[in-house]
Amino acid sequence: MNLSPILKTNLTNTNLGMLFSAANNQKPDTRTGNRYSNEYNGLTILFDEVADDLSCAFVRTPNKTSTHSYQFSLEGGYQLTAIPAGGWLIQNNTQQQAPTYWIPVLPKNRQCDNDQHITSETSVEISGLDISTDALSITVDCKEGFHLDLVIVCFMPSANIIVQQLSTPDTHELKPVFLWGSHTTYSKPADLFLHLIHGLVYENRTAWPYYRKICSENDAHALYVTLSGLEQTSGKEIYALLKRLLVSASISRLGKDGAWRHGEWSNDMEAHFRLHCSGMHLLMDVLSEHHDQDAEDSLKSAAAYIAKQHDSTRIGTWFLHDELELSEESMSKSPFKWVKSKAFGKRLSNMLVLNTHLDSSIALDRYASLTGDRQYAPLVTSARNSTRLLLAAKPAERLYRAVFYIIGLTLLPTDEARHLPTHVRILKRLGWKYLIPNLQHIKKRFPRVVMPTGYIDRALSLRGISPAYQAINTMDLMRYIRRFPNDLAFSDIAPALEFSQQQSFQSYLAESDKTCYALGFWAETLYHLCTINNAPKYRQWLAQALLNLDKRGLGIPPSILGGNYEAISSPLSSLTPSVNCDFVVVANISHALKTEFLLVNQGDTPATMALEGFSMIITNATTFEQGQNITLNPGNWITIEPVNPEA
Repeated sequence: MNLSPILKTNLTNTNLGMLFSAANNQKPDTRTGNRYSNEYNGLTILFDEVADDLSCAFVRTPNKTSTHSYQFSLEGGYQLTAIPAGGWLIQNNTQQQAPTYWIPVLPKNRQCDNDQHITSETSVEISGLDISTDALSITVDCKEGFHLDLVIVCFMPSANIIVQQLSTPDTHELKPVFLWGSHTTYSKPADLFLHLIHGLVYENRTAWPYYRKICSENDAHALYVTLSGLEQTSGKEIYALLKRLLVSASISRLGKDGAWRHGEWSNDMEAHFRLHCSGMHLLMDVLSEHHDQDAEDSLKSAAAYIAKQHDSTRIGTWFLHDELELSEESMSKSPFKWVKSKAFGKRLSNMLVLNTHLDSSIALDRYASLTGDRQYAPLVTSARNSTRLLLAAKPAERLYRAVFYIIGLTLLPTDEARHLPTHVRILKRLGWKYLIPNLQHIKKRFPRVVMPTGYIDRALSLRGISPAYQAINTMDLMRYIRRFPNDLAFSDIAPALEFSQQQSFQSYLAESDKTCYALGFWAETLYHLCTINNAPKYRQWLAQALLNLDKRGLGIPPSILGGNYEAISSPLSSLTPSVNCDFVVVANISHALKTEFLLVNQGDTPATMALEGFSMIITNATTFEQGQNITLNPGNWITIEPVNPEA
């Protein structure tokens, strides 16, 4: 097959074999140990040596003032094959000892600013493809004023088992998984490289308010949890190797002061502390699996940085949301509408954002448990005190009950709101038009974030409300209760859980592209809930959440794959049920004291399974076959435990 264009004068030809040989003249990045940079044939290349027989090259062309073509070639009898894991394998037909190359995603034309934001991105045009018995070449065109980014993974012959694993994923390895940062999905190994761009992890979306792609440790951590779960369930080495790329990317981006910076809200490259804590959790996941000195050193630096990012309030330490909160001057650059308040003795620029404060408290305490470094324990103790006092603050109960009855009307799905009586619709209109935009004045006078209805506000000093953050707040509160079980009674969070589970609120979130992502975080909430509470109704809630996610095309929450080491401390070596049905989701809700799985039929037809070695515990299923075969009808679910957990 020959689709080569007429010879171009503005063409750079690069031999892939020589490109990887150029690694012999590498410049090491001392922070990661296995990452190197080099320039070859006018190209900037980052090499990640994932293993002795597997390496990854991130290739970036220079920004030229005219359209330029790049040809990548190999000598020998190679074939190009699309694979289920995504992308294309380039394999030699005649030489068994030749390397195999994987191009997981098509090259992209990109424009980047000096802060590593991706400001523009377009697909490339493949202008030439030449496959013959003695050579293979691909020619792509780079637009004027753009870089061309290409990623290539090289497998040496000794890594053939990894190539086979890429070529033959099972259906459960190809289920879409919801990612916490970009709210998009991962569904196959190649999707990792929609985020891993020139050696850094990005959100796979353009972020408000500047609509540029930013680096995100939040997505890096979600991907790490996903790959850890797939590694456990599949037993395949490929996932451990892909995880190393995430670790290398995260460590290499850590600043000298211990901060991961993002520039999401301004042009000052402020650090977003929620994303920073995600970077810490990723490194702590690494240390939960094995000792890694690079990860430990980076984690120590990141912990020292986040420990400084707080406000000393009258009720105790409060961890901030981002660097803009450090002063009123920097808050003037924030895209958020906020109100100045000294509630609880806080500084004016502190918005008192709940979820980031909870995450920072959890991250520093988890850091102490893993490393034995307890120098930040007094700080965390003070932060826990401020958490208890803020959540307990419930002034003006009657006023807030009336206010949030009206606000609750604005949180109804369209069909339900349409059938409200006229006088109630008038209240609803007054709520969204006047009450919500001025709610901050009530909160300034009577400060609280926990409302009588069970709704938990995102922050104290932000204008308006953020309904999607109800799911994020409940997720973080469940994580907080796991970490600090004596700080809050379960009854303290139960109203928030009941509010979130209301069908009307779930439908309200699902009907808008701006809020439907909250369903993914709600499923994460229920995962954590099921691993610390054995009540059957919460298994039913999680099953329904998984069905709702499937209907909305949002994927499954990463943690149910069994790789969230914050929740389970370390990899669980447990019997995994073999379910040969691609529309049945297996949610691993095991923890240190119990092995348990929730199976949900997301399909349109019954699923019959032979669950040898397991016994059924709870179910809403209506059809069974005798013996070990169980038929699960569409929308039905069961929980199972191993008959012999010690096996």
